[in-house]
Amino acid sequence: MLLCKLNWGIISRMYHATTPVAAAASATVSNIRPDAFYSINTENPPLAKSFYVGIFNTNVFNLKVKATEVLSSSNLFGVKVPKHFGGTELSVTEISNAFKAIGLKNYKHYLAHGSVVQCITKHGSDEQKTKFLPLLASGENVATFCAYESQHGYDVENTSTKASFINGKWVINGTKSWVVNAKKSDVLLVLAKTMDECNRPESKMEFFSAFLVKKSSNGVKIIDNGSYSDVIFDNVQVDSMLGLENEGLLCHSILFTADFIESASATVGELKKITKSFSEDFITNNQLKLLKLGKINSILYSMDCVLHFTSLILDSYKTETEYEQILARIFVTESTYACLDLLNDLGLPKTAYSYIEDSLLFDGRGTLLSIVGSLLGIQHAGQFMANEVKQLRNPLMFPKYTLSHIAKIQSSLKDKPKLKQYIERYLHPSLKKQALDLEYCLSRIQFAVQNMFINLGPDTCHYQMILERINSVALNTYAMSAILHNVSGHLSSKNSQIYPTELVHASVFCNNARAHCSKTVTEILDAPNNVTDPLYKLLGQQIFVDKDYYLEHPLKRNIV
Repeated sequence: MLLCKLNWGIISRMYHATTPVAAAASATVSNIRPDAFYSINTENPPLAKSFYVGIFNTNVFNLKVKATEVLSSSNLFGVKVPKHFGGTELSVTEISNAFKAIGLKNYKHYLAHGSVVQCITKHGSDEQKTKFLPLLASGENVATFCAYESQHGYDVENTSTKASFINGKWVINGTKSWVVNAKKSDVLLVLAKTMDECNRPESKMEFFSAFLVKKSSNGVKIIDNGSYSDVIFDNVQVDSMLGLENEGLLCHSILFTADFIESASATVGELKKITKSFSEDFITNNQLKLLKLGKINSILYSMDCVLHFTSLILDSYKTETEYEQILARIFVTESTYACLDLLNDLGLPKTAYSYIEDSLLFDGRGTLLSIVGSLLGIQHAGQFMANEVKQLRNPLMFPKYTLSHIAKIQSSLKDKPKLKQYIERYLHPSLKKQALDLEYCLSRIQFAVQNMFINLGPDTCHYQMILERINSVALNTYAMSAILHNVSGHLSSKNSQIYPTELVHASVFCNNARAHCSKTVTEILDAPNNVTDPLYKLLGQQIFVDKDYYLEHPLKRNIV
């Protein structure tokens, strides 16, 4: 399994999330009103980040579903290459549909290839683009990236692979692990620490840079480990640095997020194939099994809605969409595990889907994404809540505002927030109750985030379990938006009478999401000293003290 180490320094620099949080919590900046923000970008304000301040961008309900042609797998090398370099440059929706069609078994080398293409397109020189992109677009050359190591995982800032500038040439030494499709690739994108003398003593940063290396270069050795490989660089001379020196973090941020939609789409496509094949022979009068099959059907529908909704946003909006991509990836991962558990309960042999579990486990980013996502959300919320939090953290200094706020939040404390956004006006009339559920979740997220800032102050970003909880509420709210967008669009069409099942899907999901939101926000309001978290942490620590792993019996010591 991929070793995944969480380095807060690199995460914060990748997404610039910690400074605004501290600013909001300590309230050292002036208040920024929502309408002031939207005056900057009225057309397309961020969707998911705005959840954290209880605001919903209703423009997303105007996004129209477009029919797209599913490409064959032979055309996927150039999907992210600009047309003037020989690529097809497809829309995100078309790419998502293509990866749904090919499934998991054949997708990995396309993902790594596409990630390298994005790095070259974004940070490469004109000469590098002309040299590499046409060959990568045609599939004549295949690319992959060498970024992670067995000792450091995703913490590439502390990578052991080094590059030194010797006699006018960059020379790379080190070993990279978990490299996808290394044996078939011609071009390697390598992240390496750049020159120890560049790491100034006064700086805590470990600088690294990105390089393009031909696999045929002297000193490159591939060690095959099944689906993945180790790549050894022994005094490998290269002459092509991608981007500027010591700015490898820019390429790494692309590699970290570039394949979210593609990998999620391939996972959904594979899961749908398995479920279809399994359900064709599924004949039973067992009510419990029918219930589980219905849950699988609901989960698959939800995943399809989330992926299509996210693709439309990426194709339509020019605003930052990294949080939407993160939420889509998390939702598909969690939903896939839920589906596999249900299929296992129904009798599907584990061998039929073990490769899906292996793929999700190897991905390794799951433990990071919920934290990164919530940091992005509270960064955005910090702009709006700074002045308000300042006053509420000092009630004696601002007694008038504090009293008015207490009166205002009484309904929120009773879990009965006032709903005044009228989201139902933008949806089909049949979805009024579901629209109110969505608005309820928005109000509760805003209330929870505000209380996080008040109670935890500048330490907000250090409480991982609380961040994970707030992200889970945002995740369900995002999925609700996707489902309501899809169902409303179908119900509003001329043939709305053929979509009654989709209305049931929307009702089921929104009911569950509202219940989850109510429970989770209550836990957030009780943090950081709620009933369960400190006890679980104590049990986790005590296991290593007492060596009680409970392998045989809870009351028997198993390791002497």
